[in-house]
Amino acid sequence: MNFLKDLLRPLGRHVTVLIVPHTDLPLWRFRFTLNFIIFCLLLWTGLTLSGGYLLGRHVDYWITKADNRVMRTRIAFLASEIDRSRENLDRARETDQQMRTLLGMRDRRAIIEVQEGAGGPNVMDRRSLRDYFLRDPVRSNPAVIRSNIVGLRKESEKRLASFQEIRWYINARRSLYRSTPVGWPTEGRLTSRFGYRFSPINRGDDSESSEFHSGLDIASNADTPILATADGIVRHAGWRGGYGRMVLLEHEWGYSTLYGHTSKVLVRLGQTIRRGEMIAYMGTTGRSTGDHLHYEIWRHGKPVNPLRYLKSGHEDDSLIR
Repeated sequence: MNFLKDLLRPLGRHVTVLIVPHTDLPLWRFRFTLNFIIFCLLLWTGLTLSGGYLLGRHVDYWITKADNRVMRTRIAFLASEIDRSRENLDRARETDQQMRTLLGMRDRRAIIEVQEGAGGPNVMDRRSLRDYFLRDPVRSNPAVIRSNIVGLRKESEKRLASFQEIRWYINARRSLYRSTPVGWPTEGRLTSRFGYRFSPINRGDDSESSEFHSGLDIASNADTPILATADGIVRHAGWRGGYGRMVLLEHEWGYSTLYGHTSKVLVRLGQTIRRGEMIAYMGTTGRSTGDHLHYEIWRHGKPVNPLRYLKSGHEDDSLIR
């Protein structure tokens, strides 16, 4: 007990603090005990630590609050971008329907969707509604945004598939047009038509005077240019029995064209030919009675009447099968 008193006795001593101003002011004198000074130091330390702790918590709060504001701004911007994307998809859907209408390939579902109702909000109306929803906190809900994103992805996939279908359809129509024989293969006059006729060579023999003529004969001067009537590939270029010097072109969609009795062939086997390209000159080679072109069109392995194709291509949808 005496030891404790001896230890605490110095704390009861007094300390005098003098403040000496450099002016005519009187001398300031303060007298404190060591206990009071230690208490003030401890109090100052406690207040400093408490203030630092509270300030740190407030700083974290302010940072979190600022982050929340930035997050809300980003979510609002994301919601706005989703709305713009949906508007673009709406335009894509309208364009899709218009393209299908122009191409004549609208399916039954599209016809029902178009015919069941007409009219609706324009872009400004949708934008105004979007601004209204942006002020609604529910619309900033991550679950709502996630649902909208999933819906946009599915709608985008549908639009992409539809445009791919349209692209395939356009490519198919272009391929059909380029592969369908169109126009006259050469200049001249029509001397023999498609179908049964009296043979111009075996007229004296009644048993052979009638024959099936599988093409058209177009007569003109010797060496008149002969042009391909469709895009294709050369499958034969040379002599072929009664056809003489002959060119056979194979086209897509089941078409083939034959050009017989030529005087000179200008293409080679396997060569790719474009419509309007010169492939031979008119002649009288093979089983022929004069300078002319024997022109045939084959469809799925059977000869068809070339008269159907002289003025324009036969591009009916029934040919796509």
